[in-house]
Amino acid sequence: MTSEANSRRPFDLARFEQLAVSWSGKFRYFPTISSTNAEARAILRQNTMQPLELGLVADEQTAGRGRLGRRWQAPPASGLLCSLALKLSPLPLERAFLYTASLALSVRRAVEELEPGTVVQLKWPNDLLRQSKKVGGILAELENNLGPARNESWLVLGFGLNLSLTATDLEEAGLSDKATNLTSQKLLEPEALLATILGYFALYRSQLYSNPAQIRQEWAAALATLGQEVQVLDFNGKVQVVGRAWGTGEDGALLVRASDGSEQRIQAGDVSIRLADGRYSL
Repeated sequence: MTSEANSRRPFDLARFEQLAVSWSGKFRYFPTISSTNAEARAILRQNTMQPLELGLVADEQTAGRGRLGRRWQAPPASGLLCSLALKLSPLPLERAFLYTASLALSVRRAVEELEPGTVVQLKWPNDLLRQSKKVGGILAELENNLGPARNESWLVLGFGLNLSLTATDLEEAGLSDKATNLTSQKLLEPEALLATILGYFALYRSQLYSNPAQIRQEWAAALATLGQEVQVLDFNGKVQVVGRAWGTGEDGALLVRASDGSEQRIQAGDVSIRLADGRYSL
């Protein structure tokens, strides 16, 4: 996998803006940053006037975070590290998860377009998988009381996608059996990948009000979690429920039929799928 490391280069913002004209002038590029999500939230808090959307992209994060506060760190220019800050129009609280779902589906469709035959699956609530290994994740964070009148709400959607991790990178991180790159046949140009993702994301955003049920159904159909025996841990690492994940609610909750026969609605937690040997993975 040495070719992956040799292909690494800084993100080309000018090239991206040629491919994603509607986002031209709205993105900020950082060679190194602590966290694109943290920086996006700081920008929102410091400025009362912002465009309706803002993007940040970086080659390296020194304090990147995933769900449950986990660290997200990778070699420089080995992935696509990005955050989108979006001003929210009035949206019922139970639909807020559809932004994350829309972004996940946009990644899935972008990869299918750029490398036909590659299937990206989703793991509830916001991980992306290829061949049962993690290739990326999404972290959504809300900022309230913004704007001149302090009555605006913004959503920051951060995502990281593995593009050129080597076998050595994965081994040193202890992730050889848990993570891989987004594609296997060719290295995706990060600028083209981001532009394609945002193109699909625009389509999904247009459906958030007109046809939210369609987004939820497509998202649920892409979840590798459904139909599986799962173990759900709470934020303290304690087992919350064990059972079969069979569906999702209209608010995005994971529906689990517990081993005792009860029905459980999981709003948040760390979900692992039971493997054939009885261990839990993913």
